[in-house]
Amino acid sequence: MTGTTAALILATQQFEHHPAYEDPDIAAFLFVESAERFDVLPYHRHKIVLLVSAMRHTAARLEAQGRTVHRVPLSDDLGFAAGLGKLLRDHDVDRLAWMSATDRGVDEGIARVCARRGVATRRYEDALFLTPASELDAWFAEHPRTPMEDFYRWQRRRTGILMHGSAPAGKRWNFDADNRKPLPKGGIDVPELRHPSPDDLTAQVMSEVAARFPDHPGDPDRFWLPVTPDEARAHLRDFVDERLERFGPYEDAMAADEPFLFHAVITPMLNIGLLTVAEVLTAVTESSEAPLASVEGFVRQIIGWREYMRGMYRAHPELERANALGLRRRLEDWWYTGRGIPDDLPVPVRTVLERVHRWGYAHHIERLMVLGNWLLLQGYAPRQVNRWFLALFVDAYPWVMVPNVMGMSQYADGGLVGTKPYVSGGAYLQKMGSWWPSAAQARDSQFTEAYWRFLDENEPALSGNPRMSLPLAQMRQRRDKGD
Repeated sequence: MTGTTAALILATQQFEHHPAYEDPDIAAFLFVESAERFDVLPYHRHKIVLLVSAMRHTAARLEAQGRTVHRVPLSDDLGFAAGLGKLLRDHDVDRLAWMSATDRGVDEGIARVCARRGVATRRYEDALFLTPASELDAWFAEHPRTPMEDFYRWQRRRTGILMHGSAPAGKRWNFDADNRKPLPKGGIDVPELRHPSPDDLTAQVMSEVAARFPDHPGDPDRFWLPVTPDEARAHLRDFVDERLERFGPYEDAMAADEPFLFHAVITPMLNIGLLTVAEVLTAVTESSEAPLASVEGFVRQIIGWREYMRGMYRAHPELERANALGLRRRLEDWWYTGRGIPDDLPVPVRTVLERVHRWGYAHHIERLMVLGNWLLLQGYAPRQVNRWFLALFVDAYPWVMVPNVMGMSQYADGGLVGTKPYVSGGAYLQKMGSWWPSAAQARDSQFTEAYWRFLDENEPALSGNPRMSLPLAQMRQRRDKGD
């Protein structure tokens, strides 16, 4: 008797048009809600709700179409491999297809489960990105230490996005110099980021997550993210209509009372397939209202930085254990729990940390120049930092966190991803966010003290970096004066 040909739908692949849905060989669809997987780290409960609710909505949509669906629910309390093995056994699966996973080791783990049961396997191409994996790998093999800007220009030429023939739109490859403004002194109207109301299915997930993961950060009752492709597209339209125009000039701005400003906040959905790169690019590039500087700045994040991070992750598995500065400090429990945060923690760090515990989110400049900056200045071990970001952020997965945190943020790679440590004192933070009552207080802050101390302590490791010559010279002048 012939067994079943099934497709496994991974949690991070909740596409409306997954290739398995059009595959005539597929008779059933498998979903594993792995409670054990969510215990590996104390994942923010909004992230767990997002993934589980998205999976259940996908399963419900398939069932409404008359398709056969088999699930391992959270209540089974199984690990991923055990859950998959149970589905293969219970439903007589002898052939399994799945979309190649972005994170290292997942495909191999699925293949091992199948091999133990004699299940034949095949994979679809990973659809989370614009660039086919083979083309990406070939580019990085030919350009082992090439900066992101070169990769971005290759992407523009390859895709024709924001190009006029062989020339970039606006006769400039990027408008980064135009996109570094702080918010106006007189204030600015920031559109509200609307949140979909949880339906009955999501409400049930919120209740289950609250009960099953009581000690994880985040309040499930305050869950706020889209969980279906339709909700995600409505969220994207709101960004294009209401915030894209001012995204560019203020993409590096910060404000203590505004967690989102003009950012799209689409990565939680984009990174699990509720949105596709193609539909995001179409929505943004076809906007007739937004200036080119804003459109280009956003496109650079999507086809440049995001895809470059994936390439770095694939090309440099050694990044996961990098520690060029030999930093060893362990993160205290309050980073995870939000309880007992020290009273003397600098205002920007405290504010953004509290924001992360509330939303599971902070925009990119807060991640890099507030949290990442402070964690590096304080000498925390980079792998500790990476685990924290993976746990606390709703859009965090190894493929994007490892190169971003270990490379860009924590300089653990010694300059492979980023060409210098992204550290600063209070002056930069004050310029971009007005965190202290005055510029003088920012210059005299704990943040600034930590900055000079970091340069002093790591001078031997940084002295060969030409981009650090000026700050190191300033540090030596201060040291010689006894400041």
